[in-house]
Amino acid sequence: MKKLLALALVAALAACGTTAQTGGPRTDWRCDGGAAYSVRITNAGAAEIFAGGQLYTLAASGSGYSNGQVSYADNGTLNGAAGGPYTNCRRS
Repeated sequence: MKKLLALALVAALAACGTTAQTGGPRTDWRCDGGAAYSVRITNAGAAEIFAGGQLYTLAASGSGYSNGQVSYADNGTLNGAAGGPYTNCRRS
């Protein structure tokens, strides 16, 4: 029983040690009316947007990132996400 517990502990620690960062740094945006969101570009080239308490993963598209309902452009334009509207956003 002790060997099993020790193996489980080693496996758990090994899993923690192999967790790699999956993208670049987070960029926080503050917008008019108190709205705010954050963005991180993943190693796979997608944008992870945290807005309105929800996480959106947007694929790269011609002019930014989109999942068909939510879109983001590098200039801070975010459309379709919960917690908006996101207007006149500035990096914070």
